Amino acid sequence: MNKNIFAATVAAFAGVASAQSTVTLFGVVDVDIDHFSQNGVSRTMLSHSGNAPSQIGFRGTEDLGDGLSANFWLASSTSPDDGGTRPMDFAFRSTVSLAGPFGEVRLGRDYPPGSLNQGVFDPFRNMGPASGANITLPVLPGVLGTGSNPTTSIRVSNSIQYLWGFAANAQAVVGTGFYGSVMVALPENVTGKPPIGRYAGGRAGYAVGPWNVAVAYAESKGPFGTLGPRYGTPTTFKESNLGAWYQFDNVKLMGHVGANDSDVPNTRFTHWAVGTEITIGAGYIPLSYIAARQNNAANSSVEQIAAGYVYFLSRRTSLYTSIAHIKNKNGATFSFVGGNGGSFPALTPGLITSKGNGTGYDFGMRHYF
Repeated sequence: MNKNIFAATVAAFAGVASAQSTVTLFGVVDVDIDHFSQNGVSRTMLSHSGNAPSQIGFRGTEDLGDGLSANFWLASSTSPDDGGTRPMDFAFRSTVSLAGPFGEVRLGRDYPPGSLNQGVFDPFRNMGPASGANITLPVLPGVLGTGSNPTTSIRVSNSIQYLWGFAANAQAVVGTGFYGSVMVALPENVTGKPPIGRYAGGRAGYAVGPWNVAVAYAESKGPFGTLGPRYGTPTTFKESNLGAWYQFDNVKLMGHVGANDSDVPNTRFTHWAVGTEITIGAGYIPLSYIAARQNNAANSSVEQIAAGYVYFLSRRTSLYTSIAHIKNKNGATFSFVGGNGGSFPALTPGLITSKGNGTGYDFGMRHYF
């Protein structure tokens, strides 16, 4: 390459870099030992993401002046238990945004507002064997769980989002004062093809002092696994939920209620949960009870009770353990979704038949950087 051209290219990139206010490398390394048993099947595994999702990412903010900022966020899942078996794809989150006094407009792949309450108001944050996602999310993408869309229940691609009350470029989990978000996602289908991936949802909340309360609603289009049309007319999914917490001195009480529904018969599920986080010394004890009921002829239902302990060795590093017991009734099919929101189930669901009762527990270590 011509040396002058190379020098000009380097200088151009250096100019771009100098204009960037901040660029941060961040991540989570979380590894745990799990054991699961249910319906005569058991499994012991070295897994990951029992307390927080293992990931590596880059985020940055450029100060544009007058209170405006340009932002980006790229995060990829990692598998520290085996070194990972797939390339870095930034499927956790990949967004670019413009923020200012008007709020924030964000484009890309992000967490949907319709299901955030299920994790925010779960003492286990939808992670590990005690995850509330065992009950509120599908067991596998495309396999019957609790009537939620396997395409958009955890993250949404091709989205356009407006946020208010959150810090610029932050995770849109808990805001300040009145906060909220509205998201729409494009299915990117050609004429005549089903709009799989279409999403429209919103969330509004209020957080002040010890209180935080939020409500959400969303509608989306997706396949319904083996029970509904995958490539024909897509299924319409609807989800609604309400959650709240109150923080006492050393005890946080929380809970949520909601419903997942679709236009496939007998797929409306109502779910509810209560939980607490009890601070003790350098750690805390999470406890939860969560249940769901299906509107089918058998009146199928499920209950899960869970307990755990998280001990902070430092601000960045913690040791943790959790245990959960699932009790299926009247042919319900719930099982453990594994550590990372169902990306690798703890037990193979197989055919959709009654799962009976099951128990799962883990011991792990988590480090932020």
